[in-house]
Amino acid sequence: MTTCILIFEEFQNCVNLLHEFKGKSVKLSKVIIVKPTEEKITPLQIEAMKENDKLAEIEAIENVRILNPKLDRKIRQRYMRSWLMPFGFIAGLTFSNMTNLSTFSFLGLNNLGEILFGGFLGMGSGYLGSIVASSSININRSKEIRPILNANKEGRWLILIENQIGFELPWALIQQSNSNEKILIEN
Repeated sequence: MTTCILIFEEFQNCVNLLHEFKGKSVKLSKVIIVKPTEEKITPLQIEAMKENDKLAEIEAIENVRILNPKLDRKIRQRYMRSWLMPFGFIAGLTFSNMTNLSTFSFLGLNNLGEILFGGFLGMGSGYLGSIVASSSININRSKEIRPILNANKEGRWLILIENQIGFELPWALIQQSNSNEKILIEN
């Protein structure tokens, strides 16, 4: 999927582009408007946001996964944990049952206790595995996204547009928009 980030000076420009997309029946997978910091938003823009809240999601930059590598890492770790921990528990139970080792007999555990303890150790290793697997996300990507973050801090509005699989982004409409900058990200 392709994600395009457009940078606009005014919120109304974002709304105009989205109305144009809607008028031309453009199929998009995701549209997110990223608002600038609260102190940069004018009362007129707040009112316009309330009127157009059904047009697209309006999020702060901290809540957008593609622009916040730490959030992306946290979400990936949570997802990995949800399937690695049960898998580790089952693997630990199976290994302890197959080997009949009495590694923790000094704790006074019987055979069932040994098997369960092995399962909990496997679950712990699944948790550690989720941390290691999620660390593959480079949180030092900030050099790549620094211009986008700076534009947002300066009070500019961002639109993230993601195409549906099998459909192209509406490049002609994007080029005609009066955005300051267009950034393309391939996922």
